[in-house]
Amino acid sequence: MLTFVRYRFAEFLYDASNRSLFREGAEVALTPKTRDLLLLFLENPTRLLTRQEISDRLWPDVAVTDDALRFQVSELRKALGDRAESWIRTIPREGYRWNVAVARERGPKAPDPATTEISFRLVLESREIELVRGENIIGRDPEAVLWIDHTSVSRHHARIRIGQTVTLEDLQSKNGTYLRGERMIGVRGLANGDEIRIGPVSMVFRVLSRVGSTETEEKETRP
Repeated sequence: MLTFVRYRFAEFLYDASNRSLFREGAEVALTPKTRDLLLLFLENPTRLLTRQEISDRLWPDVAVTDDALRFQVSELRKALGDRAESWIRTIPREGYRWNVAVARERGPKAPDPATTEISFRLVLESREIELVRGENIIGRDPEAVLWIDHTSVSRHHARIRIGQTVTLEDLQSKNGTYLRGERMIGVRGLANGDEIRIGPVSMVFRVLSRVGSTETEEKETRP
């Protein structure tokens, strides 16, 4: 079983298992790209990260302008508050440096989906879909576990497979499957809190553990 790292800095906690940032216990809203940028800084405190290195991490195989990078840095600073300007230092003509102490800690072991009584769900704006172990098809087929009746959605658009790991696969759909804001190719692992978009429908993948007659969200699970 795996363990997952959490990062503490100032009054913040970033939990890499579910890609969530908390400030004194309250979750701070971040976009997928801003989360990726924050994690890159937390993995490399005090080290100069060049603009090219950051771009390669956030936009692999895609050419982006410096304006796009500056925008993401600005968004992260806004999320972190007034002191973030000194925490994320701009190094002129080179890049950025994270300038606040970071403490790393191990979270609890991730449960094994094959042996632990946990529930997997897709959470939409107005409903929740419980997923079954094995194959879960999403698409325009009325028999799909999540039926999306829209012309931009293929009959068998994507598949979530639950076993020893949990994966999302785009089934060569015409208009693509988007994971954490990016169009994906092939098979990707799914983590609690991941955002998925298929056609006009956005959803969040959630992992919950069964405790007696109640369910609690698994904050440490990355299958």
